[in-house]
Amino acid sequence: MTDFRLPAVLAVLLSAFSAWAHPNLQNALWVSFEPETVRLAVNVTAREISVAQQVGLPGADSIPGEFAFAAEAHKSYLLSHLELSCNGKALAGKFVKLSPPAATGDPESTFYQYELEYPLGGPAPAEVSFLHSMLKEWPYAAGTPWSVSYVVRSKRSDRDGVATGLLRFAETMAVPTGWGNAGGGSARSGPGVVRIAGEYVHHGFMHIVTGYDHLLFVTALVIATLGFKEMFKVILAFTVAHTLTLALSVFDLVRLPSFLVEPVIAASIVYVALENILRPHRAHSRSRLLVAFGFGLIHGLGFAGGLLEAMEGLPRLGIWVSLAAFSLGVEIGHQTVVLPLFGLLRLTRRGASPGRQRSLTRGASALIACCGAYYLAVALREAMA
Repeated sequence: MTDFRLPAVLAVLLSAFSAWAHPNLQNALWVSFEPETVRLAVNVTAREISVAQQVGLPGADSIPGEFAFAAEAHKSYLLSHLELSCNGKALAGKFVKLSPPAATGDPESTFYQYELEYPLGGPAPAEVSFLHSMLKEWPYAAGTPWSVSYVVRSKRSDRDGVATGLLRFAETMAVPTGWGNAGGGSARSGPGVVRIAGEYVHHGFMHIVTGYDHLLFVTALVIATLGFKEMFKVILAFTVAHTLTLALSVFDLVRLPSFLVEPVIAASIVYVALENILRPHRAHSRSRLLVAFGFGLIHGLGFAGGLLEAMEGLPRLGIWVSLAAFSLGVEIGHQTVVLPLFGLLRLTRRGASPGRQRSLTRGASALIACCGAYYLAVALREAMA
């Protein structure tokens, strides 16, 4: 029975991670509150349009003119999947204008902008609630949904102050308009440091606990460790590395497109898991620290993918606060997994012979390698799309 305990528990955990796993699509949403109307400007990535309209990406496998038609058709999809309400009543929106990308790049950083209007039909409310369900019909892969989120920047039309927030899938976000009487009827003139920190700690935490690629890698590192000191050093090497490239990416010093980053992240999972099986002695050497650090550099670029758009337009202090808070959220997410997992390892290995301990590690690593291979296949499919 002892030989199967850890793999069985990991099977349950990893199946849960697989159900939560997703690639991130980060968009921006500008909101202007007027006395009678809510005006929106919504950035939508070419990747999201491609998935929602089930067409090839522009310049890739789409026929001439097909993607332009899909981008035009996407306005109806956007209106039906973005819900605004106030005082318990849904607001009816209408399409105003579509602007093509100002610049083109990889599909996740090529944005079409849709301008929408939502008449209030009455006195301006104190707040408007936002809810979206983008791409809920189209999974990234079997059991793997897309994750679409929006950086919301809102303002009252006659004021300069801008407030920020994050709108995630199926999470209602109440945005103060500045026109009502709540809170004295004044709009927030800008994002306070404490509120920015709280938003980005949560953003970093959710990025980890809802993304199994990073969790699989960390799990593969932890299950091969024999003591707390060894575990601490390998996780520290990974943390330092991903924090470094995350910072470099945010300040536009190092960036790589997602079609390169995502397959390498998936390959890192397979590599570490197979090393646990085929060369277990390396898991307790300095080379494992180098592996954790080297792949951590790539994982940091993966973290940045959902963060760069969110930080655009923030003041310099806001960027530093956001970066530190996001990194803290990432580490809280890691430790939420690492510490219970390490405790489970200690409990499972207690009284087990060295041979049984090796069997436990190999069985769990084989399961992780299979999950990583599946993720690699999906990432390569997306990269070649």
